[in-house]
Amino acid sequence: MVRRLRKKLPRVSKVIVDTSFLLPYLGLKVKEVSDEVMDWLESVELHYPYVMVPEVIGVVIKKVRSMGLSAIPKEALQGFNTIIYGGFVNLIPPVDQDLSIAYGLIKRGLRDLFDALLYATSKRTGITAITVDEALLKFLRSNGFDTDNMVLLT
Repeated sequence: MVRRLRKKLPRVSKVIVDTSFLLPYLGLKVKEVSDEVMDWLESVELHYPYVMVPEVIGVVIKKVRSMGLSAIPKEALQGFNTIIYGGFVNLIPPVDQDLSIAYGLIKRGLRDLFDALLYATSKRTGITAITVDEALLKFLRSNGFDTDNMVLLT
């Protein structure tokens, strides 16, 4: 996987990650995100749109509820604080251009606002975004959006 990934991103020193790539730092396993990918991520500069933080919160709360836990595990809370305050993930603040690009996607039928914001932030900043969301790439391509900034890791 890493060899294929490095082949796909030979000169990339930084990436914008989709939420799936942050969940392992919270102790939540994501089947599409292998240990090899996590190791590779340690070699690049990670970025994440600040406006997508509510998605991380929502996933954690949903997972904790589904497990029937009485509280969020300490590991998840520490991981969250590390992501937000630890500096190993660079949070990218939104600008008006992100809203315009995201709205264009939503207007064309994309139903996931966070996917729209991931794409918009990547387009604006020129930083490659990585995702495991095949449906997002399929939507973008079928609606004529440029996907040169997006890499699907499966």
